[in-house]
Amino acid sequence: MENCGSSVASFSAELHRLHHQQRDGDHWRQQLQLPHLRHHNQRISHGRGPYFENAQGLEINGSDNVAHLGDTAILDCRVVMLSGKMVMWIRQSPNAALLTVGKNTHISDPRYEVRFKYPNNWRLAISSIQKEDHGVYVCQVNTHPPKMLVTNVTILAPDIRIVDEANHELRDRYYKTGSIIELTCIARPSRPGSKVPRPMWRKNDEPLPEHVNLHHSNGTDGELLTRLRIEEASKSDSGEFACTIGQFSTTVVNIHVLNGE
Repeated sequence: MENCGSSVASFSAELHRLHHQQRDGDHWRQQLQLPHLRHHNQRISHGRGPYFENAQGLEINGSDNVAHLGDTAILDCRVVMLSGKMVMWIRQSPNAALLTVGKNTHISDPRYEVRFKYPNNWRLAISSIQKEDHGVYVCQVNTHPPKMLVTNVTILAPDIRIVDEANHELRDRYYKTGSIIELTCIARPSRPGSKVPRPMWRKNDEPLPEHVNLHHSNGTDGELLTRLRIEEASKSDSGEFACTIGQFSTTVVNIHVLNGE
């Protein structure tokens, strides 16, 4: 346990130093001695000591993981010949952090945890995954030098767009005073069958005025629609209207109401 504490303390100190001295991604890779990625089915010669393998039993030192926004991402780390060594999970970029040590979570974010799967998979679980969770994760064994499995995590988010009454996607739109403003926010899941929160509207980052009407409906292929309607628009209805899916995705349209001739 004393060696474990010493390893965590020294690694945390190293992360702190690198965070302030090396911001560039290439320098991070050099400082943390990240290996060049090899194709998944390429066998790597090694001497004694731990190494990593995929589900097919082939030795690897890199992998890719694609997660859908809001889901739980599972990052595999199958360690062969661990021989009592310590396994750590590190987020290497965009923000370096020590996540787990052994089966214990080191970071304060409760969404991160190790879900060990017998006999040798030190899986990292990231629940309610967010856009900010993308990046490079490292499963590290505290040998000398350290053995590292690098996983690139990509996050897929629901598609969200704002269209007018003719189903044209909008970024800016001009109206005359007294006209009807009708905008629809359409949210499409990132994959069939996945659930997304109901789209919500705001104006200038505040709740909508009381005279704005909303109507919710379901579209095709799991789409969710929220329609915004303003009768007899006035100049005070000008502004930035934003449609948001929870904390996941946001899109905006700028509405300009001008005096009619």
